[in-house]
Amino acid sequence: MAHRSHPARALVGAVALVALVLSGMLLALPSSAATGFTPWHAGDKHKLLVGAYYYQWFPQNLAQGTLRADLVPPQGPNPSTDNSANPKTAEIAINQARYAGVDFFALDWWPKNDWYGRTLAEKVSEDDNTAAFLRAKNLDKIKFCMFYETFGLDFSPPDESTPVNPSMEKEFDADMLFFARRYFSYKNYLEVNGRPVVVLYLTRTLTGDVAGMLGGARAVLESHGYKDPYFIGDEVYWRVTEEDLSAGQPPLTTTPQVSRIEQLDAITAYTYYFGNNPAQYGPTQDYSGYPGDTNVIADQLSLMARYRDATGGKVPVIPSISPGYNDRGVRLSIDHPAQPRQWLPGEGPSSTLDHFFRQFALPSVDPRVPMIFITAWNEWNEDTGVQPVPGTPTSRDDSPTGTEYTQGYTYGGEGDSALVVLHHDVACAEGRPECDATTQRSGGAHRVG
Repeated sequence: MAHRSHPARALVGAVALVALVLSGMLLALPSSAATGFTPWHAGDKHKLLVGAYYYQWFPQNLAQGTLRADLVPPQGPNPSTDNSANPKTAEIAINQARYAGVDFFALDWWPKNDWYGRTLAEKVSEDDNTAAFLRAKNLDKIKFCMFYETFGLDFSPPDESTPVNPSMEKEFDADMLFFARRYFSYKNYLEVNGRPVVVLYLTRTLTGDVAGMLGGARAVLESHGYKDPYFIGDEVYWRVTEEDLSAGQPPLTTTPQVSRIEQLDAITAYTYYFGNNPAQYGPTQDYSGYPGDTNVIADQLSLMARYRDATGGKVPVIPSISPGYNDRGVRLSIDHPAQPRQWLPGEGPSSTLDHFFRQFALPSVDPRVPMIFITAWNEWNEDTGVQPVPGTPTSRDDSPTGTEYTQGYTYGGEGDSALVVLHHDVACAEGRPECDATTQRSGGAHRVG
């Protein structure tokens, strides 16, 4: 199971059908679910929306450890300049993202954490990291939505569950009301069918009265005169937590939890990375090694289809992609295998991202919700970011063997290759002139942007 990092502890890792508002333009979506699945394609009149998860915990979270800090020579973000509390950090990211074809950022937000503007004591700061992002001078160039970390409510590691209880429901209600009051009114807040989008992390671990939790929050917002939020849940995964644990069955299952999914407006996967223990609930194989040598694309497509079929197509499923995965800099002892950024040996530094975009994400885009998530813009702890990084390519690190962190794969000096790949692939997907069939999609040159 994939893990993510938090300033205090390691974390477990990881719209309805009518109109979508973006860039000030109203786009009409189909009014009924299709009986079969026909992917979005360049001829469709609805714009493809590309979003990326954007983290606001820097430079503090760099202290948790990163792969890049252990490279020889060390590379990665500069703690003195990559500062989430500085609007200039957001301004640079927005300019880079718009070049790459990223239409919106999903801003991470943690309950009980005053970096993000609100604590349980209802204490609100006007100088939190989200406020800094919203002070970016070029904010009008990009959409944004909130990415709510349900893990922070009360995740229980032993059975990978987040049990819903009255106290949690009250906290969730208050947080959603805070979102509505503080963020929903921004003209560039992402909406689907006129409804503000909220992405919920790890809904696949919620147990108990999930319907009461989500329905209660919707009712609270309605009672205060706010729009019904469009909840996108992190549900798609190789194994999920049973919604009802009262019968004493094993907590983890490969079966999509339909009753939980149907409380959501759409679902996605924060990550498909599984690690090195497929065991009882994992994929059909271990995906160690170069992705191009595995069945990862076919298996992910099959998983997407299973989740679409689970609700008879009622709940749209939104694909997500990553440029790779390496959390060995933050949790080496767990010994997760790296998923390299090169699709096959000798391919470019963003070739994994390119293949996932073209071969997995595009064939999976639901025309009712023509959206792709990128995990992530700047997740340095698990090295899933597409944010540019300067330096020199290397497979050496500062471990005793010289490869404990890299596992012999090449890292560093990717430059803006991920942005070039995304720019090209989005242009090709949309049939725009920037798509040149002779362009090297994989970002073979190690460029610095």
